[in-house]
Amino acid sequence: MTTPTKTLRLRPQLRVEIDRIARRSRRTFSEVTQDLIEEALRMRECPGIYFADEPGGREVKVAGSGLGVWEVLRDYLAAGRDERTFRKALPQLSAAQVKACLLYYRRYPREIDAEIRENAALTPGVLQARFRGLVSPA
Repeated sequence: MTTPTKTLRLRPQLRVEIDRIARRSRRTFSEVTQDLIEEALRMRECPGIYFADEPGGREVKVAGSGLGVWEVLRDYLAAGRDERTFRKALPQLSAAQVKACLLYYRRYPREIDAEIRENAALTPGVLQARFRGLVSPA
């Protein structure tokens, strides 16, 4: 997809840091900058979430919990969107953390639904076949 060009002046230290991330991730300066801006905008839209590097890539997380937003929403949806049942499954989450997840889900439902589906597809049989010798049958 072509995107319009916009000139942006960056403080020298920002440019150095973005260059470092781009080199380490083998991506372009533009790709890294766009991803950083998008993540910052999403965190501003949904206070209480943040992004972290995980083995599978960047993941949106619930601040103060270490849980992925997809994990919280998986349990919420499994509880039939009944907050009382859900709160029993994850009592360690505050009302503000749950609200942050629900707000993020309202804005990005396809992203979260896709993560839930992808993780549900990782059955023991699939993992054993994909990582033969590394995963032993239970």
